Amino acid sequence: MSVITDVESLANQLPALIAVQKAALAAKQSEMAILEKAGLIYANEHWRSGKYLYLIYPSHNGQRERKYVGADPAKIEAAKASIRRANEYGQLATEAAQIERTLWQGSERLRDAVAYLSGQRSW
Repeated sequence: MSVITDVESLANQLPALIAVQKAALAAKQSEMAILEKAGLIYANEHWRSGKYLYLIYPSHNGQRERKYVGADPAKIEAAKASIRRANEYGQLATEAAQIERTLWQGSERLRDAVAYLSGQRSW
């Protein structure tokens, strides 16, 4: 295989590879939007007397918000579902950030390749 054929083969793979990353990022962002619309709670469960649920939120300026949910099974399940969604949202955000880093690093390498092939840069 000639060098030209090799370069052309690699370049021809780029659109499909970029499309896969673009679709994966869009899917993560779409899932995140759905979760966000459904409602997210960033808190920990705290049970009093084994039957009364409180939500303990992260502290801000030394203050920690506590929210009483109670013993109503429907309210408890709704709060737990919101906490699960928040955790899933965080995982999706991490995955989306990784895809964005991959695309950014790829763009930097492509920029270098274009500069190299155009004679603007040499290593």
